[in-house]
Amino acid sequence: MASKHSKSFFDFKKSVHVTAPQNNLAQTRISLPFKIIIFVFIVSLVLSAVFVGRYFIEGVSHQNLLSDTKEVFYSASSDKAIKTLAQDNPDIKGWLKIDNTQIDCVVCQGEDNEFYTNHNQLGKKSRYGALFLSANDTFARKGNDRNIVIFGNNMNDGAMFGALKQYRNLEFYKQNPCIQLYYGDKCENYMVFAIMLVDSTTQDYDFAKGNFTDKDDFKSWYKETCKRSIINTTVPTAYGEELLTLVTSADDFDGAQLVIIATKLDEWDASHTDVTNATVNPKPKHDQAWYDEKGLENPYK
Repeated sequence: MASKHSKSFFDFKKSVHVTAPQNNLAQTRISLPFKIIIFVFIVSLVLSAVFVGRYFIEGVSHQNLLSDTKEVFYSASSDKAIKTLAQDNPDIKGWLKIDNTQIDCVVCQGEDNEFYTNHNQLGKKSRYGALFLSANDTFARKGNDRNIVIFGNNMNDGAMFGALKQYRNLEFYKQNPCIQLYYGDKCENYMVFAIMLVDSTTQDYDFAKGNFTDKDDFKSWYKETCKRSIINTTVPTAYGEELLTLVTSADDFDGAQLVIIATKLDEWDASHTDVTNATVNPKPKHDQAWYDEKGLENPYK
């Protein structure tokens, strides 16, 4: 028998209206500015990922190019190898090598000193660029000019001339004072005798000078060069000897360049030159910009 309360119980259930919980998130209206912020963030994230990916891919491609080039160079005599490599780009003129660095690659020469700062040895766009001989020089040297200049980018990963900064360390210099240059059928050895910082925006000192009027002119330049070197290398050079200068950018001040100058060695010199007595120059001469950056008085002014 049904309870007398049954009917009222069912009537009570009918009278209750259960309201489903509201989805607050769905009902929340996203403002237009907030949508724009989200969109910009996503686009920035995607672009950053693409940029980083391309950055590392270019680095790998560059290393692969250098590796392939070295295989060609060391598989034959240097003159034949350079001729073979020049078939890909006639601007390839030589090869530069410094032990215990990544500097073991071709040297190009363009019509100016700009193209190979952002083009690789194949003439393709690249942040690495290529090592390149000054457009004003030839490996055989012109007339009485005894100094040739090779430029390269200062890459953070040590590629191109990024390794030159190691010459600011005395022990590295002592262990690696020699540079090898190949061109035509020649293999030339050079000994570094000066490492310095110069201001590319001034004309106070010409590190690339090679056309000297006489011995006194050379001695004056050589004395200034040694005064500027951050290492007293003890390596001698003389009027009439052939010089090789390597140049890259530096971070010490705006317009700073790191300059390495070496003198050509004959076979006897290469086996007898000793740099164990090289020391750090306690007070090298710098351009004014260096002292301004450090907030120091220029003692040579």
